[in-house]
Amino acid sequence: MKRIVLFGDSIMAGYHDGMISGELTNRIKKAFPDDKIINISVPGYKTTNAVSVLNHCVKLKPDVCVIGFGANDISTADEIKPGKFASNLSNIIEEIGYNKSVLVSPPYTNWRVNPDRPWTRQLQFELVTEHLSKQLQVPYVDLLHKMTEDPKVDSLIRPDGVHFTKRGYDLLEQEIVPKIQEALVKQNALVSN
Repeated sequence: MKRIVLFGDSIMAGYHDGMISGELTNRIKKAFPDDKIINISVPGYKTTNAVSVLNHCVKLKPDVCVIGFGANDISTADEIKPGKFASNLSNIIEEIGYNKSVLVSPPYTNWRVNPDRPWTRQLQFELVTEHLSKQLQVPYVDLLHKMTEDPKVDSLIRPDGVHFTKRGYDLLEQEIVPKIQEALVKQNALVSN
């Protein structure tokens, strides 16, 4: 049995209607029924928060850890610079292990509803995650662009402009599951050698 950890912000936590839900966790459990799925995502967290609780994640000894931050990091409120975001993510991936990490870009957010999450920062922070995934050779989900490819992108998120609808979680599941499989195959190859 493998241990798959989901480590992120409210999107990864399945947050909606003011509460954390099993929306994403249950989908991953269904996709990997023989494995243990642990979701330690916290609504409101930025990568700076994640770095401060990283030991908790490492102690769980994940075989695969899906790292999904950015919805809060892109905010201009209590602003984090792209370089700090990159540094935080690098530290997280290094501590968890390159061969155990799956990196997810920040999601699309409706900047008309949330002007403190401008489109330019969404693009900037996606470029950071994409660059890191290539540099560190970790499986990557470009969630921002997958969402914006949908002609009904605003149907993927709730009226608050940030949190996901069922359709949004359908897309996230569709993108994350193959990357977890890829990471597990990578793990098995390392064990075999």
